[in-house]
Amino acid sequence: MAVIDMTSIAEDMIADMKAILADVAGVRPANAVICASHTFSAPHVSGAGQAPSGTDGVRRAFEAALEAAAKNAVASLRPARLGFGSGVSRVNVNRDAQTQQGWWLGADDAGFTDPTLGMLRIDGLDGRPLAILMNHAVQSLIMDGSERAGGGRLITGDLAGAAARHVEAHYGGETVALFLVGAAGDQAPILQANRHVVNDDGNVGRIDIHEGGFILVDLLGERLGGEAVRLAEKVKTEQTPTLELRRESVTVTGLALSPRNAPVGPVVSHLYVEAGPVEVPVVLMHLGDIAFVGVQPELAASIGAWIREHSPFPNTIVATMVDGAAKYMPDAASYDRFNYEARNSPYKKGTAETAASAIVTLLEDMKNARN
Repeated sequence: MAVIDMTSIAEDMIADMKAILADVAGVRPANAVICASHTFSAPHVSGAGQAPSGTDGVRRAFEAALEAAAKNAVASLRPARLGFGSGVSRVNVNRDAQTQQGWWLGADDAGFTDPTLGMLRIDGLDGRPLAILMNHAVQSLIMDGSERAGGGRLITGDLAGAAARHVEAHYGGETVALFLVGAAGDQAPILQANRHVVNDDGNVGRIDIHEGGFILVDLLGERLGGEAVRLAEKVKTEQTPTLELRRESVTVTGLALSPRNAPVGPVVSHLYVEAGPVEVPVVLMHLGDIAFVGVQPELAASIGAWIREHSPFPNTIVATMVDGAAKYMPDAASYDRFNYEARNSPYKKGTAETAASAIVTLLEDMKNARN
């Protein structure tokens, strides 16, 4: 499993990254999982034939970093023990806010928020942590769109990167921290450097505090990473004799969506145009009593929470932006609100609920087969 600090990763780049892992670590592409941390403040690398001139070096830099990380992982392979912990970190807020002109991006303290933090600890036989994996329903967009006061974009691993740095600094040495973005399609950091506003006349805008946003990154990163450390200190690791990875898919109904017609502000009506069937890839893995669910679409937080609640495994991680990206898969209520996620979704109303039910059935099949 590799986590890359990018907003999303193009399919051809994922294939190239899996080829690197196959060459360096001997991991077959089907057994490799590439996840984007979903930071909005890292250089975006377009797919083949779409990259602007002169940006090839950025892609090569990402791939070189992955190769180096894989070589380090192979060089330090050793027997390991696993443990899981779950807690709460209130670093997120529902970003769908109702205005007089309709629903738009913002912060709704009364909206559904999933503060659950899942934490997987991997120890060497000496009891020292080799890796800490964090799973939380929050997008890393504290600095999304923020610029320096003097002009120019700011680059950062954002909330995911700050939380990982906090964990690694606490343990030091060889411990690696990974952040898996959960069902965060409607979940933003509770504080943002460049926040959305809707004016009285209905026009939308943003207010930027520029470099001051790095204070927010450190603050929320310390809060999220600190809770991960607290959980890790309480977890007892043990040998996990079973590991299985499955690749499945769920068939749903799509909507006609054009990236050129992205939402630009609140509305009180919208026409959803149904399209044909769509296959949604699902990655399933179980490590003993720990289950991992990975999908490409950005699920609503309530959908991720439902999957966890109904999973037959006592501990379940729900991750998005896994092996690619596929825009939003919001809950049914979002379509009636005409909010940002619903108008930017390639999936028909009710798809998220249907897919969640199918995923739980697949988890049940996997557990029954193991027994």
